[in-house]
Amino acid sequence: MGATPNAMANMQAVTEKYLPSVKAFLLVPIVGSMFADFLNSLTITFFINFLG
Repeated sequence: MGATPNAMANMQAVTEKYLPSVKAFLLVPIVGSMFADFLNSLTITFFINFLG
């Protein structure tokens, strides 16, 4: 889905067609940002070890 603002825009478009879900609006950005943070930290660590 891309960045968090893009994800929120996608969720808004989906909720216009279907019913809104409070759980989805709370969980999707939190889980997505945590996944991105973990992935970024692993990628940065890998490349620092690769260069060093």
